[in-house]
Amino acid sequence: MLRLEQLSVQYGVLKAVNKVSLSIAPATINVIEGHHGAGKSSLLQAIIGAVPAQGKVWLDQRLLNNRRSPAQLLRMGVVLVPEGRQVFARLSTRENLQFGLHVSGQKGSISEVLEYFPELAPLLDQPAYVLSGGQAQMLAMARALLSKPSYLLADEPWLGLSYGPRDRVWQVLTDLCSKGVGILVSGEHKVPTGAAIKQRKIMHNGNFELGE
Repeated sequence: MLRLEQLSVQYGVLKAVNKVSLSIAPATINVIEGHHGAGKSSLLQAIIGAVPAQGKVWLDQRLLNNRRSPAQLLRMGVVLVPEGRQVFARLSTRENLQFGLHVSGQKGSISEVLEYFPELAPLLDQPAYVLSGGQAQMLAMARALLSKPSYLLADEPWLGLSYGPRDRVWQVLTDLCSKGVGILVSGEHKVPTGAAIKQRKIMHNGNFELGE
């Protein structure tokens, strides 16, 4: 269980996230919906220690240090796919994936994630800057999967995607859920029709309300 307790993020006088408490259980998909600037990205970044935060984060009954870092959380099985993909544009698709495998310290092969995203196979030796938005999102997701996460955080994973790539990303998320991965997804727009949502929450201006 990944559990947040009264988590808050403040930038100067601006409170981006206000005392959020929620739990992400294994084998569930949790969706945060809210407008741009509601604090969704700040919340996900706070969980992994990418931005300073107040409050507590528990991972499987273990209280995480407030000085936690993304690298530490990655090794503990909590991985963020950031908004905007953030792939290395000058590196090839293969090199981006190899980097993900290296920093995670996991043993595995690129071929494992190509089963999820076969569209990337013919692009392995192409620089990432030639990828379309959908392909770049698939690459960012594939790179995260190489770490074999127990909990996957995805920030706006369908932003700017057409229906085909967007549905492919959701197929991957639902498959990971069926294999026991706990998932927290943020987005400004509604989830794809028919997406398998086990638990759903709505966020407005840093505050959570239960969704339908």
